[in-house]
This record gives sequence, structure tokens and C-alpha cells, in this order.
Amino acid sequence: MRVRFVTLAFLLAIASIWSNPVRAGSASLEFLPGEWHQMASNAGKCLDCRIVVGKNGQDFTVKANNGWSAVVRPSIYGKPFVAGKGSWDSNVRGVYGGKPFFLNLGMMDNKLLMLMAVPGRDGTLRNIKAIFEREATSGGT
Repeated sequence: MRVRFVTLAFLLAIASIWSNPVRAGSASLEFLPGEWHQMASNAGKCLDCRIVVGKNGQDFTVKANNGWSAVVRPSIYGKPFVAGKGSWDSNVRGVYGGKPFFLNLGMMDNKLLMLMAVPGRDGTLRNIKAIFEREATSGGT
């Protein structure tokens, strides 16, 4: 029952962030790899927060400079995002240290949208939403 609740809550969270038209069809997913810096987040301002997205076969690897990483892959249903799982490093201080999470990424115009859903001990999800912009020196177009 708890798994169904968490799954339903996760799907509702995804729907809420992706309710606006996001142009991230399979063709635009080729623009995901590269270095991205955070422009905005509901978790607080972080001028130094960056992620690096790499391509590994069908999967994409995501590594953040603030202590988390994930592996995501394109939707098998052709939806306009990539989704997967990751975890915070165990040595990260605070509430997120060592915790697993669900991650969704999608492109809108030249911005990378992120939704990270971290399950809490009580089964509720903490949603971290962020917008990233490509680094000027990154390898994308």
C-alpha cells in the first residue's frame, strides 16, 4: 500500500512540473549532454551548483557538484523527458545525505528543467525543482 501511495505521489509530482508544454522530444534529448549551471531552485539559491550530463548508450549519467548523481533514460512511451534514479552521497550533510531519489529532466527552449523527488521516512515526497542553463564552455549547441 505504501509503495502504491509513493508511486502515485511521484507520478502526480511529475505531472505537475511537466504540465506546461516542454519541447524535449527524442530529437532534443541529444542536447542534454554537457555542463549546466543552476539558475533557480525551490531549494534555495546556489550560484555554484552545477550538473554534468553524459551519454552512456541509451542512458544519461548526471553528476552534481553538490553531492548527488543519477542515471536516467528516455521514456519508453515517447514522453518528453528522461527519468531515473539516483542518490545523494552519504557524506552530504543535512536531511538528504545518503538518500535515494527519483529524477526527471526535460528541455524547454534552451533551459534544462529538473524535478527530483526524495522519499521521506514517512512516505511523503520532497520535490526539488530547478532550472539550469548550459555553461558557455559546454559541448552543446
